[in-house]
Amino acid sequence: MERNLDNKDNDFKECQCLSPRSKRLKSISFSTKIFCDPVHGQISLHPACVAIIDTPQFQRLRSIKQTGFLEYVYPGATHNRFSHSLGVCYLAGKFIQELRDRQPELLISETDVLCVELAGLCHDLGHGPFSHSWERFMQLSSLERRVNTVWKHEVVSVNMLDYLIEDNNLFPILNKYGIGSKEIDRVKDFIQGVQPEDGSKAFLYQIVNNDDSGLDVDKWDYFLRDCHYLGLPCSFEYERLIQFAKVFIVDGKSQICFRDKVLESVYNVFRTRSNLHRLAYQHKVCMIAERMFLDAFLIADGKCTSPTGEILNFWEWSMSAAFSHGKILKKCLEHYCMLTDDAILMCLKYSSQPDAKKASKIIEAIEKRSSKSFGFYQHIGLKILPYFVAEADIKNGLCDLLAAANERVFCSLISSSSNASIIKVESVTPNDICVFVVPVNWGKGDKNPVDSVYFYSKDSVFSNHSSNYCDVSAMLPKSFQEIQVHVLCRRSDSYAFQVARCCFDNYWNCAPIKTLTNGSNKSNSHL
Repeated sequence: MERNLDNKDNDFKECQCLSPRSKRLKSISFSTKIFCDPVHGQISLHPACVAIIDTPQFQRLRSIKQTGFLEYVYPGATHNRFSHSLGVCYLAGKFIQELRDRQPELLISETDVLCVELAGLCHDLGHGPFSHSWERFMQLSSLERRVNTVWKHEVVSVNMLDYLIEDNNLFPILNKYGIGSKEIDRVKDFIQGVQPEDGSKAFLYQIVNNDDSGLDVDKWDYFLRDCHYLGLPCSFEYERLIQFAKVFIVDGKSQICFRDKVLESVYNVFRTRSNLHRLAYQHKVCMIAERMFLDAFLIADGKCTSPTGEILNFWEWSMSAAFSHGKILKKCLEHYCMLTDDAILMCLKYSSQPDAKKASKIIEAIEKRSSKSFGFYQHIGLKILPYFVAEADIKNGLCDLLAAANERVFCSLISSSSNASIIKVESVTPNDICVFVVPVNWGKGDKNPVDSVYFYSKDSVFSNHSSNYCDVSAMLPKSFQEIQVHVLCRRSDSYAFQVARCCFDNYWNCAPIKTLTNGSNKSNSHL
């Protein structure tokens, strides 16, 4: 039997498969569902996973793009969190099954396998609209409100999982396959990358969200999926990594280790991450589109209505979905489920509220970006730094130069004009300048992430020689992080560009070295 899914996910078709997943299953036989995935091919998912997939809370992920606003640079980047979640579920199951087959002494149970698969499936349930761009919105909105609490989508994911199960009465089918409240708590720990108390099972916590090294199936899928839809090459082979993975006891806890001969493949995983950030995620047009949408979100928050007639409170609903408790949390999550890409975009674009009209104009400017006079923000310049510097420090430094830059550019216009009396310009103000400081790294800040990966030799003797770069290549980088500083101007006229560019050039020429090195060395786990 075959049925087509809706038009938002044409890459998937589903059918029933009546054979059990594992030949070892004697007591419980179940039918799996096959999904045709454009990245992994035919993938088979457990009926407990399918029960979660077929809920409104999970189906919401169809309306959340995986790469935010990257489609404004790469038109093919329209894939969503729904397909990514299915892919992570599949890879998580494949990885743990391989470990189970190769090392029976690990005593991996069917429940362990299913818990890891459920964690892979549900790890992104809490993502906000436009994926990681929403976390940036929450950060900016919290700064405006002087709130120091950090909002993370993983916290909402575990809350959403409880809500999803309760709202759809899924415990009967989950209990049928050995999943109760205790197992759901384990799933939530897998999602958040919590370090377990029982060291003998620690390796299970490294499959979906590996906080130790960053080498996990979540990243493998999004690297492969993003490269596929962007049309970029992807140089690592996850199958080879899975094939040569084994569990060893290291420092008192079980760790997933890899054969030393796949060291170069491990490097390629992290190199792929860096390339995606440099070539795609931090593309200057993507930075402009994101900043414009963020400005629109900040303007319209609490000022436009949803299709149900409710006022959309972006920040408040998102914070409540993460930090509320009890009966209040359920209502907060109901509100949060209304926040999707399409819902917000349509509300902003067609809002009739006067206070949201400016946000509507920003959306219109994005759609008419080839018309330079219509309001599309300008990219003033990019500076690559070896050290982190706070956005506020850079903006303050640029704004200190605005008065002199305005006067210099204005005088230049007068001297070059035959009729100076008709020259009318509006001075560039601090509000016209915005700054993005984005760390681009291999996943562990300025450190080599491969140093956090454990390896074993042919005779199964554990060793950690990942720092011996000569074993891989003499051409490996010596630095694993750069700090990109993007300076944008909210105005689209030539005068504003010249003033902002004058500030940009003079700031980097005049800024003392200590200004560039006194910031803390921060990393970014974005995507």
